[in-house]
Amino acid sequence: MNYEGNQPDAVAKRQRAFSRLLARTMVLVGLLTVLIVGVTLALGFWLGKHFGNGPLWTIGLLVGSIPVTTAVMYVVVRRAARGVPPPPPAESQQD
Repeated sequence: MNYEGNQPDAVAKRQRAFSRLLARTMVLVGLLTVLIVGVTLALGFWLGKHFGNGPLWTIGLLVGSIPVTTAVMYVVVRRAARGVPPPPPAESQQD
């Protein structure tokens, strides 16, 4: 059953476009977060082996990647928010 059957086509199209934009943004943020954490872990393990001081590099880089990941998420979400069109003007109801 189509739940959007009683809505005008323009409203249904806007909702579908917004849903797709939201889904793409969430997937992109998730993948970028996994990528940043993966690179940080690999680099931390390699530096720990290279310098022989165990997990210190890994822990330090993971803690340091938190603000980087947050900044990347902020930039991605702000760019995605630019793609959201403003809502149509509300119709005035006169009784």
